Amino acid sequence: SPPLEIHQKDKKPDYPVPLGTIRAFFGEYYMTFTQQLETVQPVDIHSNVYLYGYQDSHQINMLRADANSVLEIYINGYPLDSLPLNIPLPEVYGKYPTIQYHPRKQSNWGDPDYYSLGYYIKKVEFIFTDKTDDVLTGTFDGVLVSSTGAQIPLTEGEFKIKVFRKKFYGL
Repeated sequence: SPPLEIHQKDKKPDYPVPLGTIRAFFGEYYMTFTQQLETVQPVDIHSNVYLYGYQDSHQINMLRADANSVLEIYINGYPLDSLPLNIPLPEVYGKYPTIQYHPRKQSNWGDPDYYSLGYYIKKVEFIFTDKTDDVLTGTFDGVLVSSTGAQIPLTEGEFKIKVFRKKFYGL
């Protein structure tokens, strides 16, 4: 049988990342996530939420999907107004980014098609380049790993997501 065709690396768009979008190379494939998965008040198709208040917690949610997949980015422990600009987020105990990538169907860590950051393979790098009017713009790189050990290099990631501040009082 003839050899399988090798995918040529996709071309990256040459325009700025639009509001409400997360995009990146997943290996050789360039993927764009624009569909909102989280409803915040007031309802806005470009927005996610920044939770703060309960036991001095802080979490920025950036959740988006395409037709087949979901990309979830959480920035934990950083007060929104303290985010450094134009430098990688520092490694500090209790302050860290997480990324999960999986099919739109419900899945969890045990599924072989569920991927999350592989900190032990390569340090993730998050850089916020702007946060004017709570519109977060920036870049990210890392490696995603499944429970089976399969890896996906995550490179040239970009995002532009508006977050609404929401005080969380606990359960």
